[in-house]
Amino acid sequence: MFEDFFININIVIAMIFAFMKLRWNIHEKSSEIWKTHLIDGLCGGLLGWVLIHFSIRVGVNTLVDFRYIPVLLMFLFVGKIPTTISVIFIALIRFIYGVSVSAYAAMLMMFILLIGYTIIDKLVSKDDSLIVRGMYMVIFSNIATSTLLHYVVRDVDILLTLTPTYWVMSLIAGLSSILLVNYMRTSEYLYHKYENEATIDFLTGLKNVRNFDSIWQYSEELANKKQKPLSLLMLDIDHFKRINDTYGHGAGDFVLMEISRIMEDVVGKKGSVFRKGGEEFAIILPLFKREQAREMGEMIRGRVERHQFTIDRETKINVTISCGFVSFPEVVKQTNNMVELADVALYNAKETGRNKVLSL
Repeated sequence: MFEDFFININIVIAMIFAFMKLRWNIHEKSSEIWKTHLIDGLCGGLLGWVLIHFSIRVGVNTLVDFRYIPVLLMFLFVGKIPTTISVIFIALIRFIYGVSVSAYAAMLMMFILLIGYTIIDKLVSKDDSLIVRGMYMVIFSNIATSTLLHYVVRDVDILLTLTPTYWVMSLIAGLSSILLVNYMRTSEYLYHKYENEATIDFLTGLKNVRNFDSIWQYSEELANKKQKPLSLLMLDIDHFKRINDTYGHGAGDFVLMEISRIMEDVVGKKGSVFRKGGEEFAIILPLFKREQAREMGEMIRGRVERHQFTIDRETKINVTISCGFVSFPEVVKQTNNMVELADVALYNAKETGRNKVLSL
């Protein structure tokens, strides 16, 4: 009996790993909440089905397993709608293994578990940890299962062996599952957090230099392969050091963030905006010809020039930017030196008076 329960625990752990990876992939690809609820619920139901399949037969029509665990995990980590879907799925799938009093009792128990988890969630203090709430729910599940077993199994000798064994293995399986899911969820969150921070500028929220290199390389390859237009803008805030020296670095950071929002608003989905470092920015514009790129640069320059940057209640300043750009294939016939040439155009714009947009 211990061996059978141990197999159930291993099945739970293996399928939790598979489910969590599937769930993250679904959430990354789909923004429709009803689809994720349905898939979450069906995955929980599938795990319950597998556990029923590997259950321990006690008597002619009675099966013992850990089918409550996917329902518990759904309730704690996913939500009530997917949990309800899982409960319905597991309750109905039990009848594949025979229509009997035990099957109807098992179906009733699934809904009792859902109601019980809901009540426990209401009664337990929100300050209690996830493990504490999970412990209460596992104990409730064991009580419900033991009550069901005493109702459908009439052999006292079997119950004397089965009940304590089930309680011990169920506590191990239930708490291990909660700890595992919580650990995997935290690890995935931290992974995405650090991945995001590696490619996003922490101050402005724009894509950073590392992101620029990868997107620029892809844009170059696409433009060369299909001979499609490609433009690159380099922008720099005029006299930025003066702003920092006069009003402080906090004001400088504010200006950087405001200009970043202006650029994102103007560019939209037509291109990608990057902070290259300090007060310098870059904009990649796929499919933009020279005049279109100039218009984009002028639009950004004009918006910045007209914008009043409110440093505090009494201080408002005006800021300007300079922009240099280069376009393929109208200006250059190769893309491999466009970054350097855009920098040259930006240098020319700053050296010839600033607050202007220049191309080579």
